[in-house]
Amino acid sequence: MPIFLEPDQTFEVSLEIDKDKPIATRPVFLVKSQSMRGQRKIMEAIDMLHVDGVTVSQVFDATIAQLERCLVGWRNMAIDFATDKIEDILNYNEATELLRKIAYNQKMSGDEKK
Repeated sequence: MPIFLEPDQTFEVSLEIDKDKPIATRPVFLVKSQSMRGQRKIMEAIDMLHVDGVTVSQVFDATIAQLERCLVGWRNMAIDFATDKIEDILNYNEATELLRKIAYNQKMSGDEKK
């Protein structure tokens, strides 16, 4: 059965900058698995950076909107989870790295969980 027909399909994602931190303290984002429709929305937001006439504010707003749609929580962060805090904890490069991992349903592997 496709993963998206199963209820509550979420997975954990960490940023590359945090990969060497112990799993017990590593910052982790809890995200919804993405179907092709969700993947398309994410990639369109990322691609906006390369569209003539699109402002930085529009790119950032689209990026944040996709993160708000996909994130369901985080742990080991200095700030409690709230989607309105995304801009406070991520820079644009981290946000797009996270979105790419979400778009490809790139779960943490067993090695990353050690």
